[in-house]
Amino acid sequence: MARQPRDHRLETREARLKLKARKEPYWRQIVPGTFLGYYRGKRDAAWIVRQREGVGYRHQRIGTPDDHAAADGQVVLSYAQAVPLSTTLQVEERASRPKHYRDGMTLGKVVDAYFEEHLAGKGSEKIARQSWALHGADSIGSKLVTALDAPALRKWHKALAAKAPVIRGKVQPFDPADPDQLRGRKSTANRNLTIVKAALNYAWANDRLPADLPTWWVKVTPFELGEDPPPRMLERDEITRLLNTAAPDLRELLTGALMTGGRRGELVALQTRDYSPDHGTVRLYQSKTGKTLLQPLTPEGESFFQRATAGKGPMDPIFMRADGRAWGRDDVTKPMLAAVAAAKLDDVSFKTTRATYGKLLLIATKDIEMVARALGHSDSRITRKHYAQYLPNEVARAVAKMPRLGVFVGDNVSPLKGKKRRAG
Repeated sequence: MARQPRDHRLETREARLKLKARKEPYWRQIVPGTFLGYYRGKRDAAWIVRQREGVGYRHQRIGTPDDHAAADGQVVLSYAQAVPLSTTLQVEERASRPKHYRDGMTLGKVVDAYFEEHLAGKGSEKIARQSWALHGADSIGSKLVTALDAPALRKWHKALAAKAPVIRGKVQPFDPADPDQLRGRKSTANRNLTIVKAALNYAWANDRLPADLPTWWVKVTPFELGEDPPPRMLERDEITRLLNTAAPDLRELLTGALMTGGRRGELVALQTRDYSPDHGTVRLYQSKTGKTLLQPLTPEGESFFQRATAGKGPMDPIFMRADGRAWGRDDVTKPMLAAVAAAKLDDVSFKTTRATYGKLLLIATKDIEMVARALGHSDSRITRKHYAQYLPNEVARAVAKMPRLGVFVGDNVSPLKGKKRRAG
């Protein structure tokens, strides 16, 4: 076996990570005619062997450097493991060395491919990208796919639940003993776990992972969160206060939401042609579900949309900002916060209008299936879970029919003075 040559640039991962990315590998002669090279690109790295063949050289990739994962001697190689392998290849038949997903693919690249090929253009794409960038891209995302396993994914998932929330780059107060705060962090951890598992499933289904790689991620389960709290819904007086304090352009958008149950993105995309005065409906395209709803309007809603579309061309947006520009994705946030603060309301966002629409429709119809259809829910169980509190209480009616027990409790019952209750 050849003596291991010393090279301070390549021997340790710390030294290699200081090298600049470039097209030409960093070479070290092992024996005459054989060189070991460390290739460092902008996105990946590799061990390369260069061997003289006739009047030229032949190059072969032999493994992935242990820059970000522990060496296993097969796919991920340390410098000490790459050196003897490079000399062995002189006498062995040149067979393909085992490779990672796309030659050293990290989990982050798997997730990026999932975003670009599967999630692009969908309503959940933006928030998924933001969440992954904040919670996973720079941590578990830098790990090689074949270097991960179920315990590693569980460890990352658990750590997310214990991490304080960050809003606009500022770490927020976090008390792990507070059930509500802990539930929120677990929900965030579950959301990011779902992204990772969906990305790996997508890569596996499209034959982009090594054939012999076990599907270890299916063993990792999300945290149990219990029942979701019901969404915030506005009372009639709160609706009035919110509309009165909102800026005129935001007031129009909020009114449209309360009349249709539409989401913010669905409303700002509405054009005049989407309102049908002959049928009293508004056409809503739900990017989240891919459904198109023809939402019927109340007489009050028809009057509102008749006024909102008056004098506009078929392709003109129904809702515009006060300065004449279209509403952007983030343009609603600040004016909405200002309106909510001025109205002295708590825990209210734009999406509260959708839940309020569902509540008002249920109170009017007592038909949970009707509400599910109006909101575009694919399963009425979601609707029932959120709005069941407004259905007639059958248990209360049943209890009221129970017979009297003949027990009379008068108004003159009082504890005896001077007697102490014995501890049980």
